Amino acid sequence: MRALVKCAPGPGNIELREVPRPEPGPGQVLIDVAYAGVCGTDRAALDGRYGGLIPRTLGHEASGVIAGLGPDLRGDLAVGDRVTFETDAYLCGTCLYCRAEQFQRCPYRKGIGTTADGALADSLVMPELAVHKLPDGVALLSAALTEPLSIAVHAVIERSPSLAGQLVLVTGPGAIGALTSAVATGVGATTVLIGRSRHAAALAGALDRGIASHVVDVDNTDLAGFVNGLTDGYGADAAFECSAANSWPRDLQPLLRRGGRLVLVALYHGEVGVDFDLLVNRELELIGSRGKNAQSYRTALRLLADGRVDAESFISEVLPLEEWETGLELVGRGRKVVFEVGGSALG
Repeated sequence: MRALVKCAPGPGNIELREVPRPEPGPGQVLIDVAYAGVCGTDRAALDGRYGGLIPRTLGHEASGVIAGLGPDLRGDLAVGDRVTFETDAYLCGTCLYCRAEQFQRCPYRKGIGTTADGALADSLVMPELAVHKLPDGVALLSAALTEPLSIAVHAVIERSPSLAGQLVLVTGPGAIGALTSAVATGVGATTVLIGRSRHAAALAGALDRGIASHVVDVDNTDLAGFVNGLTDGYGADAAFECSAANSWPRDLQPLLRRGGRLVLVALYHGEVGVDFDLLVNRELELIGSRGKNAQSYRTALRLLADGRVDAESFISEVLPLEEWETGLELVGRGRKVVFEVGGSALG
């Protein structure tokens, strides 16, 4: 079968190669991949900033159809079921965090696409616990974005109190930022999606689709003045940093009201500044939001099933897996790319 593999350290060293098709072991499910999304983690592999084990099949956002079942399954999964899956290839199952379904916190966790083979392949095996059947009416293409949507759900709904009636800033109009803005808007917040001039199309699209109340191009607009104008000078109630730009965690703090909340959703490289004096004197909250958990997935799938989030509207291009080089290049330009692996052939 085909798999997109990071073969060696450093820039490049990615190949679409033939690898053996996996077999499901005890408690595992074999899934034929229909669609697989690409994110900054996969792009980092191309740029040489990949932090996973090598060699390793990339990818962790996907949907597909169950093709085989291992022994000792406990649930009702069946061959032919349309599914998506969490990113947890291995969990210890016994730690405090696993027992509470806080799987992203398990110290022994292995994740697909980094420390276990991922979803940019014709097939992969996943633990039964990680697999979610798709609700009727949720297309396989939409379901490929369940993972980034669940990250937004975790940050907005699970790591924050109610945002209804609050002014919320979201930095970074990529897929995670746009989805975060959409979920925050959906729970009743007034949202400000923030980007730069190069994000003009993404910002305009967010406004047109109603996933943001306001958009700001910080290259051409005084952000502090804009926020003060919306809040009589008090500042925003909360900010979600989704851009991974190291300057934003510090730069967002003065834009928050006293008692405001800064939620870090992105992953960072290098030093990130925080103004601790401002943090203390304004009694700001600084919250980390890492990935998702099982409940995040269940909520994300309900949002898709109810039509509250139109996942396909966040996708810039759908390309065949053979065009992986073009896809990774587009991701580097801020596009949301999904590869068709099995696609319509799987239903």
